[in-house]
Amino acid sequence: MTDEKPVLRLPMPLRKQKAVQAAWKPIFFQWLVPGAGYWAIGEKGKAKAFFSVWVVFCVLGALQMQFGAVDGVKGGVFVPVPGAWLPTLGALATGGIGPLYAAFGWAFGGAGTEPVRTLTQEYGATYVMVAGLLNWLCCFDLWDRITGRWIFRLPKDEQIEIAKGLEKPQS
Repeated sequence: MTDEKPVLRLPMPLRKQKAVQAAWKPIFFQWLVPGAGYWAIGEKGKAKAFFSVWVVFCVLGALQMQFGAVDGVKGGVFVPVPGAWLPTLGALATGGIGPLYAAFGWAFGGAGTEPVRTLTQEYGATYVMVAGLLNWLCCFDLWDRITGRWIFRLPKDEQIEIAKGLEKPQS
């Protein structure tokens, strides 16, 4: 009795220029409108779910930052500050919401709006930042799905099942 380990014959992921050529459009669409990248690759259920979450978080964030203003001073959204790494890192995270970040930065960010005055404003800014971070994660997931790397994130037993399903029957 020999215990042979199954040899995995999984498709190789796309690499270098082919990976970039295959993935750049869906990832760009995902950044422009969260969910559009998943829609472009045919995963319409995920697209609807992520778009819905993005809309809810952005609306809640905007409402909390607008109505949490004290003495007319709005604030909360991080904007890049030269020489200060923490606000810049927060701006990169929040920038994941796409072009809408420009409107949020104009309305609720900048030197005249800091620091956050109330907890309500901070919750609002956190909602918007979480929406941005979720969209960045979706962009990374899209890269893995389009280039074929997603298979290698699965547990070994699931990889073996996929490899068995891909095997050609011998005649």
